[in-house]
Amino acid sequence: MGTTSSKSPQRKSVDNDHNTMSPTSAGIFPLPPSKPSSSTSSSSLPSSMRRRREVEMPTKPYRDDPSRCDESTPEPPPPEEEGEGLYSFLPPHRNDDTDGYIGPAVPPYRSGGLRGRLRADLAICTAAFSQLSKTTRAAALLMACGLISYGAHRLVETPTAANFVSGLTVGREKDFGYEGRVLTKAQLKDTQRAARKLVDLLHHYYGGETEAKNMLMRSWQEEWKLDLNEYLESEEEDADETAVWDDDDDDFGDNFGDNFGDGDDSNGDSHRHRDKHRHLGNKYVKQAKVIHNHPDNLTPDQIQQQKHHSKQRTTKLITTMARALLNPHQDYFKIGTLGSSVTAGHENCHYDSYQSQLERTLSPVFQPAGLTLSVQNAGEAGCGDSHENQVFCLAHNLSPDVDILHYSWTYSEHGGGQNARESLIRWGQQLPRRPMVHQLVARGMSNTCEGNSKDNVMLNNAYAAYGYNAFCIQTGLYFGGYDYDREIEKEGINRFGRQQVGDGYHETTRYGESEEDEARKKSLGIVFRNWHPGPLGFQMASDAFAYVYGMGVLMALDLIEKDMNAGLDPRDRWFVKSTADRDLQSAGGEYGEIDPIASFDTGDQNRLRNPNSTLGHLEPQLSLPPQTVDDMPEPLFCNPLYCSIPHPPSCLNYENPTFGVPGPTVRNQNSWTISHDDNDWTFGVGASDIAIFKRRNDDEWFKKCSHLDACGTIAASDSSQGELIFELPASNMTTGLIIVCGCCGNNVGETMFLKNENLEIKLNRKVLNKSKMDVYPNEKCVRLVKAFKEFDKSSDISKEDEMLMSFHLKKNANEVKISHLIFL
Repeated sequence: MGTTSSKSPQRKSVDNDHNTMSPTSAGIFPLPPSKPSSSTSSSSLPSSMRRRREVEMPTKPYRDDPSRCDESTPEPPPPEEEGEGLYSFLPPHRNDDTDGYIGPAVPPYRSGGLRGRLRADLAICTAAFSQLSKTTRAAALLMACGLISYGAHRLVETPTAANFVSGLTVGREKDFGYEGRVLTKAQLKDTQRAARKLVDLLHHYYGGETEAKNMLMRSWQEEWKLDLNEYLESEEEDADETAVWDDDDDDFGDNFGDNFGDGDDSNGDSHRHRDKHRHLGNKYVKQAKVIHNHPDNLTPDQIQQQKHHSKQRTTKLITTMARALLNPHQDYFKIGTLGSSVTAGHENCHYDSYQSQLERTLSPVFQPAGLTLSVQNAGEAGCGDSHENQVFCLAHNLSPDVDILHYSWTYSEHGGGQNARESLIRWGQQLPRRPMVHQLVARGMSNTCEGNSKDNVMLNNAYAAYGYNAFCIQTGLYFGGYDYDREIEKEGINRFGRQQVGDGYHETTRYGESEEDEARKKSLGIVFRNWHPGPLGFQMASDAFAYVYGMGVLMALDLIEKDMNAGLDPRDRWFVKSTADRDLQSAGGEYGEIDPIASFDTGDQNRLRNPNSTLGHLEPQLSLPPQTVDDMPEPLFCNPLYCSIPHPPSCLNYENPTFGVPGPTVRNQNSWTISHDDNDWTFGVGASDIAIFKRRNDDEWFKKCSHLDACGTIAASDSSQGELIFELPASNMTTGLIIVCGCCGNNVGETMFLKNENLEIKLNRKVLNKSKMDVYPNEKCVRLVKAFKEFDKSSDISKEDEMLMSFHLKKNANEVKISHLIFL
């Protein structure tokens, strides 16, 4: 395979002399033309991210930041010449004190350094002030007091751009959430270099920029538009729109699918890898006959809508990265992953899972900005769970403050799963940082990643503004251009078969290239162990996520740098400052969302106005999705009663691992026992790796190989163990849904709970009627209460100030093992 130069793409920069774009270094966001202004230059940002007022660059050089000085910066005024100034009657004099004062000579009493000169100036001012009339003196004092009061108020309320750029904080910024970590100009440059280094590495590794983009960016279910010109093109198309958020939920219209073609996959260059004919059969990766989001199968209006969705998806990516980089209270960038044994990384060492690889690959990008990357692996297997019940435990399985969510249940969905994914997207938007949701599919077709499913395409379009997208490992490999089908047909080699080494591009992972143990090196080159991906397959997934997120960091940094260079505080673009706006319920975020179309508030001087506007209205700060559940799209697949709520479900999950906080708490455990499977380091690890590391006999590698997941329960088997009482989070119970799940297996819900005559279940001391219960959302769980009676006419349950759920065995019986308790 040929390689290409590792040069980063040509970027533009701002020409400080003329405030226009020069072709050498600019940033991902260009400066579009705007109306001339006699006082200030135009904003130069895209319409969806334009500032509302420009601040002229300071004319005084920054002493601590030489990078802020350029040829256009005026020189400081020359010292007074002889015969000029207050002391022109004295000969020139140099003061040799430590401050190095150079200037005209001063009277003897002005010598002695800065303190002496201040005393002299004060004496002169006092003498001059005493010569004024009483009326003039009173007026001067009144004005001075007013200026001092105003200056103190501004110092406390507004951090200056100059201090932000140099990494300083000003006044009591804590009131507005600005006290804490600050991204300096030097850190910004270091982070840019780190992100570009990663992008260049991946370009080189996959045979060139075009090939890398095909595999890592264009092979997603919806192609990412992370190219500067493509993003600008979408900005120009939307320049005349009056609203940046299109809350129409028709997407492709009510007749979605009626205009799709007969499956002819011929299309343009950006979809060239979808055009190749793929053989069908047991040994071949399947080819979609119809790709529902393919441009050839869309009407002109649908293509325009697709471009709009792409722009929304990119904007959400940029927003996520910018807020993490600038958030003064954020020290970690967290990616949380939910899923099955594929997510857990089974059949491999945990060290070789895609999460571990992603953390090692992407961490150097965030480190210069003062952020630690944490990729949480909450994959669980062997306990009877599925996507249907695990999405309810989002807030306990993962940290509530995750920045991005991953979801992977390839072999459990059986062609469905839209209900669970839509619920996860909607619940995720109620978390503090409103994370994007990205799906990982272990397999995928040769010409599309889930684009053959009309339901998947509808879901992707409906939630484009929230950053939703999907990546398929096999599809990404096919998009690199390697002819896997010919290799199967001519040579009988199936790269996606069991234990096959090499993906056609590489024979092992990047970190495997330096491995001296040949057996380990070969193991790291396996694409698929069986149905589980191997280390090389997981590297494909890790690189796709790392590439998109690295590009998102670069785009965010370009926008941040423009604000810094314009003398603005970049945080004002991404965070509101008033305490009221930062309220979780009203603002929908940990530090508040800026209303994309905000009305002008004369009391908030940090909201910048468009200098060319004659109406006084504020320009939209960026294209953000609606802030409240009521403004989200109508659910397509999930039950609105459950997925249209102002917070995620509350869950208590006894399985490992969990990274979040449980919702329900145990009021009285009595003698019920909590236990977890006692797995050793070989659990979930493939036989070849077990043999390799047994030979090494290295405790450190045993830890690296060990998987995190283990089944866990709280259990009892006889009446002597007493009553188990849970206190439910009554304040967060919106609909009244209550679910209990058992362990372990796929069909334990009915036998352990529904048909167990010895198990008594109570809510607020009232025995629940089992005839009203049903198996839900999967066969290991039972829905004890569907909803409060205000939502369900058949229910006799009402919300109370205190909600207590209890389980009690009336006599010796089969063991009852509770793995999850879920409330909504």
